[in-house]
Amino acid sequence: MKTNGNDTPPRLTEPEPLPCLFVTGFVIQMADEHVTRIIFWVELPEVGDRERELRIQARVAMPLKVFRRLMSDGRKAIRGEH
Repeated sequence: MKTNGNDTPPRLTEPEPLPCLFVTGFVIQMADEHVTRIIFWVELPEVGDRERELRIQARVAMPLKVFRRLMSDGRKAIRGEH
């Protein structure tokens, strides 16, 4: 894992375990010219009196260059290059 173009990555720590969220959808927003925000949700079906719902699971904001790397790494992972 490289961060900010550095060859030597810092140690990745998890001082408090974070939940692993399952999501079924997302939207990408350009917060401004340098920051991208992704909102993730899970779709809950209609059950009884409750209507179908998209429940937000997480919001993530990141610099545009990190978002571009995320998309690039995602394409490589799908092609089996990672």
